[in-house]
Amino acid sequence: MKEVSVSEKSFHVGKDFIFFIGGVSLSLLLAFLLPIENVFWYKSAFLTYVLASVLYIAYLFIREGIVGSIATLTLYLALLLNLTGMIRRAYESYLMGVFHPPWSNLFEALTFWSFIAGAIYLFLERKYGFKILGAFVLPVLAGVSAFAIFKANHEITPLMPALRSYWLYIHVVTAFIGYAGFTVGFGGAVAYLLKEYFGENKFIKNYLPRKEVLDEITYKSIAIVFPIWTASIILGAAWANEAWGGYWSWDPKEVWSLIVWLFFGAYLHARQLMGWKGKKVAWMVVFGFITVLICFFAINLYFPGLHSYATE
Repeated sequence: MKEVSVSEKSFHVGKDFIFFIGGVSLSLLLAFLLPIENVFWYKSAFLTYVLASVLYIAYLFIREGIVGSIATLTLYLALLLNLTGMIRRAYESYLMGVFHPPWSNLFEALTFWSFIAGAIYLFLERKYGFKILGAFVLPVLAGVSAFAIFKANHEITPLMPALRSYWLYIHVVTAFIGYAGFTVGFGGAVAYLLKEYFGENKFIKNYLPRKEVLDEITYKSIAIVFPIWTASIILGAAWANEAWGGYWSWDPKEVWSLIVWLFFGAYLHARQLMGWKGKKVAWMVVFGFITVLICFFAINLYFPGLHSYATE
């Protein structure tokens, strides 16, 4: 069976640019011209994420180009619907006189996470021609989106005073790019460990690519976003100083953001400087992603501090 290569592909700049501009333009038209509330678009995006998950998993078995192409287009549609919901929600908050970007509370943050992670995965797929990872990443995105739809409060509410700042536009975006990249890296690590421990299984052996490929994709996903996560912590400290008069207050969210940084910093140190590869660093990514889940879900929901607004 032909192995999947991790070598970079040449971008079809014109085609990719048309898809990007066309998608954004269509989302803007749908959001502003159709009088449909934002939650409808988010629910539609969730269902499309689920369908994309099924298609990417099917691609593991069938490995036909047409199935992979349909999976990619379905993910593109899910991102388009998600973006439409975000634009519509921002517009509705403007009409209510409480305008804010659509990543300010738990519902908005989770749906924004799904969107950014899906966009990063799609970028990597386009850049490296690597579709297999979608079978491991898309179910996570569908799960995050499901939590937002079924567990979080959909209501649009005014921002608390500390959030009415330009920092909201840059700190939160950088944080969620970090969350998204770690999610993609987690998918690669899980695939690697399946190959490591069940490599003799006929399905695993025939349908997952070489471990070296999975290891490299995992590394690149995390290496790209780690500096952005670092910037997020620095920007958050600057915002905290402006809002609360101090750069660091040992708030639970701050502490766990630092723990995530230390975990993935240790991974990059081990991978790049110590030459670690294989299952040891794959397990580091898995446990690192657990710290990401604790940082977002457990801290926001059960140990709120200065970031208690995120539970709303």
